[in-house]
Amino acid sequence: MRFISIFFKLIFIFLLGYSIYYIFFIETEKYSSSSVVMIKDLSQKQSTSPLGALLLSSGSKSMTDAKLLEVYIKSYDMFDILDREFNLTDYYRSDNIDFLHRLSDSAFLPSSLFNMQNLLAKYNNDLSVVYDEPSATINITFAHADAKIAKQIVERIIEHSSKTLNTFEKKNTEVVLKFLEKQERQKHKLFIESLEELLAYQNKNRTIDPKVDIEVKNKILAGLESELIQKNVEYNAKAQYLNKKSAQMKLLRGNIEYIKRSIRKIKSEITGNRGKKELNANMSDFTLLKSKMEFNKELYVQTLMKLEETKVLISQNAKNLIVVTKPRVADSYSSPNKIKDSISVLIILSFLYGVISLIITIIRDHKD
Repeated sequence: MRFISIFFKLIFIFLLGYSIYYIFFIETEKYSSSSVVMIKDLSQKQSTSPLGALLLSSGSKSMTDAKLLEVYIKSYDMFDILDREFNLTDYYRSDNIDFLHRLSDSAFLPSSLFNMQNLLAKYNNDLSVVYDEPSATINITFAHADAKIAKQIVERIIEHSSKTLNTFEKKNTEVVLKFLEKQERQKHKLFIESLEELLAYQNKNRTIDPKVDIEVKNKILAGLESELIQKNVEYNAKAQYLNKKSAQMKLLRGNIEYIKRSIRKIKSEITGNRGKKELNANMSDFTLLKSKMEFNKELYVQTLMKLEETKVLISQNAKNLIVVTKPRVADSYSSPNKIKDSISVLIILSFLYGVISLIITIIRDHKD
């Protein structure tokens, strides 16, 4: 039993010594390069007041864009782009990576087996994308055995992410554009139909605008009523000294009757042909038709404006990644943390050694 205890002590010392040696001299030292970027959406209209800025906050929109960008950066599509330029597939299975972390075709552990799933997992382990909500910024970090390549990869991620953001936006805008083009055709058809309806009414009633006709007829009516009063006064005055059957009085009475008939005719035209219950019928119908035409015209104009705005959005890059801090070449490695890892290994091995020693002691006491 004493021999077993010595044997486990030797194993413990060997594992501790080799682990520390591996951490300090074998494990791959990786250099991190990072950049802070911000998504700027040029298509969003700025608020005109501080209160409007609070009520119309674009924080949720920025977070959505940031999370979408994070998903894309961590995806196989981005890995494939970087792999073609920096040959990451060969890097993760090369001697640049220590034997415990590199991928291999003959690996026993599933996580170390060379396949696309593990390649993407290794890439994401070296990648960090963190969104800071208060500042609406994104911190992009990548670790690589070569400090210069780490910086170049971060630069390429920013470059391709900016293009992809606008690609997503343009695809979304194209859907909106198709909808607006359909709406534009419908609104144009409605506008033309309402305009033709108005023109048909004008031709049928032989009028350009009943309102103008009514104003003219009101002026004529006022003149006739004034003339009727004068003729009545003249008739009553002459009736004092002339015979009512005289030619002059008959002519004057005939003029009065003619003026009265003219007044009744004009009043009938103003009030419409359907009687007193529906005054200004022509005016009412014309106003409704004209309002309908103007409303359809306004809808058509608004749709055209929105359509042109959407076309402009497609032709420009509405969303851009603004680089707040540029990526730099690291002058020292960021991982592994050798002191921390060595202490962690010491704690774990000491715990295992204590458990095994306790088991051996219990067995020895049980035998005694």
